[in-house]
Amino acid sequence: MAESEYVELHCHSHWSLLDGASSVEELVLRARELGYEALALTDHDGLHGAMEFAQTAWAFGVWPIIGAEVTLEGGFHLTLLADTQEGYANLCRLLSHAHLNSPRGQPALDAAVVAQHARGLIALSGCKKGEVPSLVAAGRYKDAEAAARRYIRIFGRDSFFIELQQNLVYGDTPRIQALVKLAKRLKLGYVATNNVHYHVRER
Repeated sequence: MAESEYVELHCHSHWSLLDGASSVEELVLRARELGYEALALTDHDGLHGAMEFAQTAWAFGVWPIIGAEVTLEGGFHLTLLADTQEGYANLCRLLSHAHLNSPRGQPALDAAVVAQHARGLIALSGCKKGEVPSLVAAGRYKDAEAAARRYIRIFGRDSFFIELQQNLVYGDTPRIQALVKLAKRLKLGYVATNNVHYHVRER
């Protein structure tokens, strides 16, 4: 199949317990079928499948992007992608901190800790449970802009992107329109993701 210009940057495997439905290998094979040159694995609050993912992706000619969808204090989600080896090490540190310093089964990070280990990471504003998208959906546009500016301070303007998801759910379109408007106002890049939870719909 011809190569695709699209790269999925928000993808969950069955290592996202009670959420993702497909194995790492199934996701990689589907990405190859679709002509993806690269694929990110962003399971919830962990890198449990990262080694298997990297090895499988390399074996099938897909560039692996290691990441995680982390939970912040307040329950907000944030998509983090390792851009460098330092970024991978920092992602590991953040996830370890979240699990060691939170109630069992409820890992969470505060912004100050994230700021200490942000080098080498690319951050996406997250799914509809992300802080910026949630505030936009609630009509709290000034608060959404303030949150986005805080992430810019943490990650840098070139490493924080507004994440857009069109999942055919009520409210998607106005939220996307408001997020694009915010990104343009703050001169931020924006990316489309699908918040993948299975390799085929039948799963």
